[in-house]
Amino acid sequence: MERSKRQEAIKRFIDLTFAAVPLLVLWPLFIVIGILIKLDSKGPVFFRQERMGRGMKPFRIFKFRTMIVGAYRSGARLTVKRDPRITRVGQVLRWTKLDELPQLFNVLAGDMSLVGPRPEDPYFVAFYDEEQKQVLSVKPGLIGPSQIDGRDEVEKYPEGIEDTERYYIEHILPEKLERDLEYVRTATVWSDLRFLVGGFLRVVASQFKRSFFARVRGRLALVSADLVLIIGSYILANFIHMDWRIPDRAWPFIARTLFWCVVLKPPVFLYYGLYQRSTRWVGSRDLAALVKAVSLASALVVAVTYLSGLQAHSRAVFVVDWALLMFSMASFRFILRHVLSGASRRVEPTSYTKVLVAGSGHGGESILRALLEDPKSRYLPVGIIDHEPHRWGALIHGVRVMGGATDIAMAASTHGVEMVLVALADLDPSVVRDIAEACKKLGIEYRLIPALSDVLSQEEPQLVRPDLLPNEGRV
Repeated sequence: MERSKRQEAIKRFIDLTFAAVPLLVLWPLFIVIGILIKLDSKGPVFFRQERMGRGMKPFRIFKFRTMIVGAYRSGARLTVKRDPRITRVGQVLRWTKLDELPQLFNVLAGDMSLVGPRPEDPYFVAFYDEEQKQVLSVKPGLIGPSQIDGRDEVEKYPEGIEDTERYYIEHILPEKLERDLEYVRTATVWSDLRFLVGGFLRVVASQFKRSFFARVRGRLALVSADLVLIIGSYILANFIHMDWRIPDRAWPFIARTLFWCVVLKPPVFLYYGLYQRSTRWVGSRDLAALVKAVSLASALVVAVTYLSGLQAHSRAVFVVDWALLMFSMASFRFILRHVLSGASRRVEPTSYTKVLVAGSGHGGESILRALLEDPKSRYLPVGIIDHEPHRWGALIHGVRVMGGATDIAMAASTHGVEMVLVALADLDPSVVRDIAEACKKLGIEYRLIPALSDVLSQEEPQLVRPDLLPNEGRV
């Protein structure tokens, strides 16, 4: 049923109002998203592609770019599950639906409405029959019946499907057009308002499925913990700056900046993969990513704060907040690592084979970490042997460097050592021979462990190098 001119005018007024206001309010978010897109991958911030509009009139739709440049020339027209063409920032934008925000410009231009059938690629419009083409009698919408009544389109594709376009045309498109036709026949201004409010809530809620929570509950817990740390570090920074007495008049300004901290920092952390990294194996690379993420997020908050009219905000607070947040997030992750790595530790020390690790460089450290963190390991490191005197007495992962090759006998008798693991990456051949000779005299078994790079560089990897063994060595 065609809408009256009065209904069209009211609908256009609603479109202009509800499109202009978010654009005026959210322009700092547009800037932040644009910066993240440019940092993430080469190419423009916006993606523009032809869509079919009202009356079969084509127009170019605006979206934030979520895929690599030239994605549609290197693969299917349609996005599939775990599509490798989607960028890291793109994954976040698609999940939150923020990639759709620039379509508000299409609404202002009159190409789209806030509510209506979702705009379709002209390639697929060519498959419409005469009845289905009735959906083109109204403007396409930012929120459509198919989004609200159906699941996420990507989730509808069966696992392992090869011809996605054919499946879309034969199965998904007819269902979508059926819902769109029902909307075209029954739509009114008031039903559009209900769609706008209820549809927004349902689209947001659809992102949080039970299966999703089950799969990422650990990551969500870490995000929640980081939000607490974000809020706590910023408030604490203000308390420190103001000598622990914050005047009442300062709280509204603190709340405004805190809002941007909560909005901007988690997406940056997500971009740097802080929630894709296993907390059980936190290391130096994870710490480096955390430093970069906190630094960039803090810089964005400073920029947005000043752009939004808070030029009087203390720079010292931002510096203290940066330091506090970095320290608290790093500490929390290392505490988690300690708790998780100790959760499955062995309980019967009598079942261990006590070993010495020869070498206190990267090779020895890797061996120690592997033995200490592997719950299935039957080897217990009780000491370290190294030829460098300045390392004697040091602790590596809580294990002491006891001395050189001549100290193996004392260490063996004191701790009941049954085996020596020799890290070839850390020791000169002459030192390896000295250790092997000492083990031979004491009747202690030893193993020569090469660096991984040495193993990979050989056509037939050898765990034991004959040139390093003493005569009649026991291995």
